[in-house]
Amino acid sequence: MTPRVTPKRLAALRAAARHPKGSILPRIDLPSGKTVWLTPSDEIALEELGYADSIDDCGHIQGSPDPDGTRRPHPHVFRITDAGRQAVIDASG
Repeated sequence: MTPRVTPKRLAALRAAARHPKGSILPRIDLPSGKTVWLTPSDEIALEELGYADSIDDCGHIQGSPDPDGTRRPHPHVFRITDAGRQAVIDASG
């Protein structure tokens, strides 16, 4: 089955779009005021949709060639992608 953007996943993307580094946090505050948690299946769906990935501070996606050509160790964090930011814009308009 093709993954879809559920209200919970969209809320996670909206929060990530506001986050200074685009981090997607496990705790999600829905517009209704309810707090829910991102699950591994939510993370997989967002990755399959291209809306999130494991990205470092310079924009390098884990497992892809390093843009600088150096394989230096640096942390990768689950973050929103440009496609995820566009999905937030599209959902808002």
